[in-house]
Amino acid sequence: MEKYDPDWRRLAFAFYSLAHNDPKDFYTLEAELQDTEAGRLCAEYIRTGNADLLEQAGYLLTGTHQWYIYLGKIM
Repeated sequence: MEKYDPDWRRLAFAFYSLAHNDPKDFYTLEAELQDTEAGRLCAEYIRTGNADLLEQAGYLLTGTHQWYIYLGKIM
C-alpha cells in the first residue's frame, strides 16, 4: 500500500485516531484494511494494550519511528 493512496490514508487516519485512544475509526475500516500487517498490529494493540504494537504499526505505515510527527503533519 503506497502512501497517499486513498486506502493508505484511511488506514493511517484510523491508526492515528487509535493512537489518540479513539478506536472507532479502526472498527469502521473494511476488513481488507484491518487485515493488513499494520491493521493486525492495531487489532492486537486494541486487544492487549501493548504500546510496542502501536509503535510497530506506526513504523510500517510511515517508514519512520517518528510516525506521530509524520502523521500529525498530514492529518
